[in-house]
Amino acid sequence: MAQHPELHHDTYDSNAAPNGPGYLLARRISQIFHPILMNLLSFLIVGYAALGTHSIGLMWAGICILALLLPPTLFYYFRMRQGAYSDEDVSVREQRNELYLFGFVWVAIAAVGLRFLGAPGPFLALVLCALGIGLIGGVVNLFWKISAHAAAIGSVATIALLYWQPLGVALWLSALAVGWARVRTRNHTPMQVLAGLASATLVVLAAFSVTGLRG
Repeated sequence: MAQHPELHHDTYDSNAAPNGPGYLLARRISQIFHPILMNLLSFLIVGYAALGTHSIGLMWAGICILALLLPPTLFYYFRMRQGAYSDEDVSVREQRNELYLFGFVWVAIAAVGLRFLGAPGPFLALVLCALGIGLIGGVVNLFWKISAHAAAIGSVATIALLYWQPLGVALWLSALAVGWARVRTRNHTPMQVLAGLASATLVVLAAFSVTGLRG
């Protein structure tokens, strides 16, 4: 279970106990809707819905997952095992800087390779989403925490809404639960959650308006 070594007044709700009613539920929601899993779901949704053939779309989804998502995920777990982070949520804001930097640089490099391979437009939109959300998060993180959980669920919920509205609505309802959970566990303030949701939504809409929904 995550520990929170520094309880900054502008990060945590001092009126909420670290344990008690709802805390374990909030932790479980945070784990179920972890940013890594939400990013994975984004690729699968686009892979299934964006191209004319599901098998080809899912093949591209697999390529993008290996190229874009796997290396930053391995970096996160490697640094976690080294003891570089205070907890699995990386609650100390300054410790997140290297994650944002590594993720952004890696995605930028991988984007060149995917472009060279002829990745369809919707997958290039996902690359733009990763770059945009990563850049915003990294810059903001220099002086203020922004919720990566909220950004991830906001991103996948918006993508789902573009392709299949029932799933999009379900994920946006889930986003409300995730927002509550991040505040309840004292990882973020409501404003940090709203910032994550809003920034991710705007980036997704902008990216897919440039590349289109179909490949």
